[in-house]
Amino acid sequence: MSVSEPANLSTAPLELVQQALPVSTVDDLLRCLVDSWLRTSGATAGHVSLIANQKLSFAFAVPSRDDQPMFSSNDLPATTIDWSATIASDSLTSIVDKVAELPTTVTVVPFEFNGLAVGGAILLGDVEDSEVLAALATVSARLIEQLRSGQTSSSNLNPVSETRLRDLKLEAMAEFAAGAGHEINNPVATIAGRSALLLKTETDPERRRILETIGGQAYRIRDMIGDAMTYARPPEPSLEEFDPAAEITPIVDSLKRQFPHKNVAVEKSLDEAIRLNADREQFRVIVSCLIKNSLEAIDQEGVIRVELAMVDESGQMETRRVSEGQHQAPRIPRSRVGLLPHIRFTVSDNGVGLSEVEREHLFDPFYSGRQAGRGLGFGLSKCWQILRLHGGTIEAVDPSSDDDNSGNGLAINTLWPTE
Repeated sequence: MSVSEPANLSTAPLELVQQALPVSTVDDLLRCLVDSWLRTSGATAGHVSLIANQKLSFAFAVPSRDDQPMFSSNDLPATTIDWSATIASDSLTSIVDKVAELPTTVTVVPFEFNGLAVGGAILLGDVEDSEVLAALATVSARLIEQLRSGQTSSSNLNPVSETRLRDLKLEAMAEFAAGAGHEINNPVATIAGRSALLLKTETDPERRRILETIGGQAYRIRDMIGDAMTYARPPEPSLEEFDPAAEITPIVDSLKRQFPHKNVAVEKSLDEAIRLNADREQFRVIVSCLIKNSLEAIDQEGVIRVELAMVDESGQMETRRVSEGQHQAPRIPRSRVGLLPHIRFTVSDNGVGLSEVEREHLFDPFYSGRQAGRGLGFGLSKCWQILRLHGGTIEAVDPSSDDDNSGNGLAINTLWPTE
């Protein structure tokens, strides 16, 4: 653990959520909390405590002395369920004789949830003056509340439901995107605009190339922030009835032109009689994301299969699943999928497959499989959000072994309601 350089303040709350979910013990959460608070605040030492089951648990860390935080050997009784600086400082005093030359500057930050203090941080030494501490306190409180609500003892937790974990991560992303979107987009727009102005009068080929790179990377940052906002706070679908097969073909042709160096055959099996009641633009986003993902996964030559079909309640026509290595996105609450017919849109390929770790994080935002040849990034997380809003599902499976394009590969199934 090091505090020589404070964490990126804009991403600190999100990084904390990524580390802490899912938590399985009080110590796991305290370790994440004390690490995040020290790195973000730049404090010399930190004490983080929380109340659960009317007991106070704490972690104390002095980064310059030890890479591992010191945890309470025994949880201290707390006569109230409300955390206070007083009971927290008492626990700090109980170990102060074990730590020499503690700083005299003290900052106390409570973690409040629904008007109740569920924990807090005592930071020793000079602290970075930043509003990010307030956002970090909000996220810390929500994590503690998740632990408290699912706890059966002071140290063992029931697994928190996948839906609740996903919702918590989404809330943290929403806070991150709302703040970062404004703070980052303004300087990025300035960089992109100035580079474009310089490019108009620049005649030197090398300098033009450099300016184009600067502008391109600035727009890439802008698009990343836009993706974060779309994932965290997606717009409600504007439903209309349209012909999905007619939308798929031009997207396939357009994306193939972006990969002229690859010899990729795209096999289409599209039921042109199908009519889909959905947001047309959001449907296009899903088609584009899935096909581009497959194109990036293929090295030089390969086959991509695009299918659009009606699937009845018995699951007929569904791609045969492989029992090993199947990964499903977080379960989406729905009232329509699984009832009567629904529409299945599938994109499969024989490109680079996924490792178990990549499968585990397949639908997570900020996770990319580029090292394996797949530019996953925000693509599949956006698809998950769109399907959730439509009452549909998305899952990743291995291609059927009797397909011509079987191999490592991957198939992404999306199911859309028909009503």
